[in-house]
Amino acid sequence: MIEVEIKVKISDPNLMRKKFKENNGVYKLSLNHEDTYFNMPEGLRDFRQTDEALRLRKSIEFYKNGQPKAQKINYYITYKGKKIDKTTKTREEIEIKINELEDMKNLLKFLGFREVFTVVKKRELYDFVFNETRIDALIDYIPILKQHFVEVELITESLDDVEKSKEILFQFLGKFGIKKQESIRKSYLELISDKIKGM
Repeated sequence: MIEVEIKVKISDPNLMRKKFKENNGVYKLSLNHEDTYFNMPEGLRDFRQTDEALRLRKSIEFYKNGQPKAQKINYYITYKGKKIDKTTKTREEIEIKINELEDMKNLLKFLGFREVFTVVKKRELYDFVFNETRIDALIDYIPILKQHFVEVELITESLDDVEKSKEILFQFLGKFGIKKQESIRKSYLELISDKIKGM
């Protein structure tokens, strides 16, 4: 599976929510994600150099804005390959739902994988139909960065469809005044690492 993903920084999340609503975006749910990243065992390849990622995710789903409250917790282990183009975060991804987060974390540590950092994300998921294509759009807040972002993504099975998917997503973002050159290729982990280094 290939995840075609574009991320941009935004300054006013309330304005973006308003624009989403005006363009028939449907709020689906809110999410709190705790993403713990791991590097390979010492002496093997270094994910920081190869642009790969291994992540354990705790995903808490809930509803806001007066909707009936519910909460659901899911756990996932995800491998992300290196980015495959120059403008977006598009990469191959394998994600597996798991039942026990701590057991998986302990297993990785026993095998020598090194825990790197945990990224906390507060997210709102919206659903759009654009040019007969269903698009997921997220408004993200990253507390450690004190910044909001928008992420949009499409899933494809073939490298041949990546360029078409990218073009659809950039056209979609254009409806909100977002330009192609605003695309951020760095992951949240990379952005946080840059900030910590700059402190």
